[in-house]
Amino acid sequence: MSRFPWRAAGNLMLACPVIAFAAAAHAQAGDAASYPGQPVRIVVPFAPGGGTDATARLLAQKLGDKWGKQVIVENRPGGNTVIATQAVARAAADGHTLLFANSTFAINPILSANLPYDAYRDFVPITSVAGGPFLMVVHPSVPADNLKGMLQVLREGKPGEWNFATVGGSGIGRIAGELFALQSGVKLQHISYRGAAQVTTDLLAGTVKLTIDPPNTYIAHVRSGKLKALAVTGKRLASLPDVATFAEQGMPEFDVRFWYGLLAPAGTPKAVVDRISAAVNEILEQPDVKERLAALELETLPSDPGQFQAYLRTETEKFTRVVKAANIKAAE
Repeated sequence: MSRFPWRAAGNLMLACPVIAFAAAAHAQAGDAASYPGQPVRIVVPFAPGGGTDATARLLAQKLGDKWGKQVIVENRPGGNTVIATQAVARAAADGHTLLFANSTFAINPILSANLPYDAYRDFVPITSVAGGPFLMVVHPSVPADNLKGMLQVLREGKPGEWNFATVGGSGIGRIAGELFALQSGVKLQHISYRGAAQVTTDLLAGTVKLTIDPPNTYIAHVRSGKLKALAVTGKRLASLPDVATFAEQGMPEFDVRFWYGLLAPAGTPKAVVDRISAAVNEILEQPDVKERLAALELETLPSDPGQFQAYLRTETEKFTRVVKAANIKAAE
């Protein structure tokens, strides 16, 4: 027996955390090795038919093929993505319920201090998936064929005469539109929709005249002449090469982009998160995936959990400046 019993006790106390850590690490490794043990749900905060939904379904199909398990896309629109996000925050932290978020995830905490979840405390980032530009699209009745003509129409209009449609009351689409209005000095009235398909329907009908939105939903209609595309952020689109960028048309300061990413409920074992992240990043390197995303005018954005977490923080900081400058309020 030790001559210093307190030292023996101290050694045992020091050993306990090591034993506990080793047991936890072994349990996590076991969880990851058997993951997924049941069907996986990817919750999309938007209605079917838009770019977010299409990208999530492509990812779900590929993950299902890779894991040999069913991966289901569940659309839960409404509440400016809050309904779906809250549902995932409250789900079991075992990696079988995931959130397919877009840029709105980083915007909502800026607009509301009363969210039913904490964007950073209640979630663990897995990986960014893809990102893309914004396209200005108008109804053919609008007497403008480029950005300069559109600015003239807007500036000559009466206050409140012109509206713009986006998905969600205060998401990334609205931020893009409000930032455009702020930087160009025009007045626009915002109209919120539950999904891109609904925006497209009313835009084709002429119920609304203008949107600044991700391009994939509108490309076919622009090519057919049912809609007109006037400008794009970033670089020219491969699918619409004749549409000049905002920078080329005199607005280099307007360069907003959006992203999609995958998150899990806080407490999901790190080994499971890493397994999902590795699987998604492997899928994003597949040539057919790159090709299908390019057809949606998206670029892959593979990252590890740490990189995606840092990116989310940067996005929130950037959007905070935009929200304050444009005086954007939370959707009611």
